[in-house]
Order: sequence, then structure tokens, then C-alpha cells
Amino acid sequence: MKIDSVVCSGGRSGYFHIDFAAVKAGATPDGFIYRGSPKTPGFVDIVEPADAVSIMLILEDGQVAFGDCCDVVFAGVSGRDPLFRSSEGLIQLEGAVTDRLRGQPISEFRRLAKEFDDFVVDGQQLPVALRYGLTQAILHAVSLNHKETMAEVLAREYQTSVSTSPIAISVSCEPHNTLQLDRMILKRPEILPHTYFTDIESKIGRNGEKLLEHIREISSRVVAIGVEHYRPTLHFDFYGLLGDIFAQDIAMVSELIGRAAEAAGPLQLLVETPVLERTREHQIERMKTLRNELKKSGINVGIIADDWCNNLSDIRAFCDEKAADYIQIKMPDLGGINNSMEAVLYCKQHGVGAFLGGSANETDQSARISVHVALASKPDFIGSKPGLSGDEALMMQTNEMARTLELIRRRKRAALAA
Repeated sequence: MKIDSVVCSGGRSGYFHIDFAAVKAGATPDGFIYRGSPKTPGFVDIVEPADAVSIMLILEDGQVAFGDCCDVVFAGVSGRDPLFRSSEGLIQLEGAVTDRLRGQPISEFRRLAKEFDDFVVDGQQLPVALRYGLTQAILHAVSLNHKETMAEVLAREYQTSVSTSPIAISVSCEPHNTLQLDRMILKRPEILPHTYFTDIESKIGRNGEKLLEHIREISSRVVAIGVEHYRPTLHFDFYGLLGDIFAQDIAMVSELIGRAAEAAGPLQLLVETPVLERTREHQIERMKTLRNELKKSGINVGIIADDWCNNLSDIRAFCDEKAADYIQIKMPDLGGINNSMEAVLYCKQHGVGAFLGGSANETDQSARISVHVALASKPDFIGSKPGLSGDEALMMQTNEMARTLELIRRRKRAALAA
């Protein structure tokens, strides 16, 4: 089976682009937007609705495989690609890329994914958003050709086995949305609320007092309205603000994290990017120092690396240095989904936890395909996406996993009976 033709369309992604540098520099909040001038190149406004591009591969038998090109909310910082715009992406896909796709055999994923992940046009590798969507479409095409799930394709080619049970989900919630938190507690995901913090004064407090009260409230609410024995892990993303509070004093950051663990009561705690430096090397060193300080103090909190941990090379460096308990494999930042697959396997081989994440700024298709990568690579947990509403993402990913696992079980039973 070969690719007969290629069709591309512009569309919406699941969230927004937000200029993190401008927000962190003190832009004035006004409802959902911020007043002021952008600071990150490529932004027109500090908050912009984001979009996506669907790449549709029309196969020789008329079947259509597709993947979605999209990027992350905080694009253009911590070593990430500039923000992605569909108008530019559609132009970049014309000519050399679509010409190279036409006529390609789709018998295997891994070889073709690497070819397009490495593809160079006018002396430059394609933007990560395009590589992300291209390789999704290729995986979908190979699965259609072989009449099997995408998880089975990946497991066969990477010599793994598909998980026999669903992968835990860390559900992302809007900051301090109490009604949404109640809904998530009632649905009982393994990890919540994966809230992000971008402001010290209003959300954390100069001594962490607002953060501690927030964690106590969440823990109490879980106990109050959750079913008996439901004890989710609490996950918070700080984008380096804990370090900013204490002028990067690691001992004080560690002490606050310890108090946060106490505030969580019976619930375990995951802390993502508590400190943030200006380079990958400095970030690795700072995270290692904090992790060692927490261990020395007997504070049992999982530290997650995200910023400056963007591509496969970055992830390997963080793993090799044991700079975190978990690595967020932020799928759009890695370009080809073949890189995300390899990143999870590398983390597992080196004894580091794997969080197969991504962004609220993804799409329904990229979220579904991410689930297949997870089932074939078996990370410790995955991030909910797209969007931050929780309900829709949890529904979509849970159902995709359930459908996939049941299809595989059904085929195995039929094969045994034959």
C-alpha cells in the first residue's frame, strides 16, 4: 500500500498560545488576557488563540489517515520552537514535503517516521509542530494498512508489548476552579489537578502561604467528596516560581516543598519545574541539587523535569544526570512521535520515571494517537489533553484506551479459538 495523495487543512487547536516571558515579567492580567506588549518573538499579543494543521494521507484504496500539527501553550521559551501558525505551516507543507509523501509505501512506521522527522527543506529541519503531525499521519496510515491498532504497530516495531491495562492519567485543571476540581474528584483520575502557576502574589504567596492553603483545601475536598480509599496524587506545575520566591535558595525551596507535602496530608505530591534556569546545563544542575536536598531532608515528593527538557537529546541528558524523578516527555516539543516513543523507553531503561505529556494546546487526533504511544511504551502516567476543562480530555483518552485494549483482547481470543 502506498500514499496516493496528500490533503492539508487548517483548523483549531485545543487552547491558546501564552507569552510566558511577558506574564513572568509582570504583564497586567485582565480577565483571561494580559495587558502589555509581548516579549517572546513571534507573538502579536500576550494571549492568542492557537491553531493547527491536519495532514491527510489518501491511501491507494481510498482510506484516509491523518495527524495534526500543533505546538505547546508556552511556545518560544526554554529552548522551544517559536509559536506555530497554521498559515505558515500550510505553506511549509507545500512542494517538497507533499511531493516526498506521494508514492511512499506504508508498510512500516519507524523508518518512514525518522525520514520525515529528519527531513530538511532549504537547509533546515521542519518545525517540530509539522514533524509531530506528519508522523502521526504516518502511524495512522501504517495501522490502516495492517488492519491493526496504532499501539500494535508501535509495539511490534519497537519490540515492546502493549499494556494490558489503561495508563494512569494526570488530569489538567484550570487554576483554582473549585467546581471543576469537584467534577474531577467524582471521576477519580489517578492524578490531579496538574494546575499551573504563573503568579506568586495571588496564587502562591511570598512565603508560600497561599499555596499551602490551596493544597490543604484540595486534600480536604478529596477526603470529603471522594469515594472511600480514593487517594489521588496531587500534581502542580510551578514554571520555576518556587525558586523565584526564594532567590534560587535551594534549601528554602526544599523546605517549602516539605511543608507542601505535609499540607497534602494522605496524598502524595508531584512538583513540576519548581526552579527554572536560563540554560539546559544550569537547569540540570539546579534540579539535581534540589532533588538531593529533598532526599537529604527525607521529603518524599516526586520532582518532574519539563522546561529545557524538550527534545530527545535533552531528555537523555536529564536522565543520565538523574536530574529528576520523572521526565515530562512533552510530545509536541519532540517533533516526530517516534522520538516520544524512544524517550519513554530511554527513561525506563535508565530508572527514571516517564510522564508522557504534551499540551492543552493539542487536538483530538493528537491526543488519541498519544494514547497509542502510551499503551505501546508504558510510561508511568500520561497528561490529559487537549484543553484544560478536564472532562472532555479524560473522556477521550479513557475511551480510546478502552477501545484499543478491547479490540486487541477480542482478536487474541479469536486467534486462540481458531
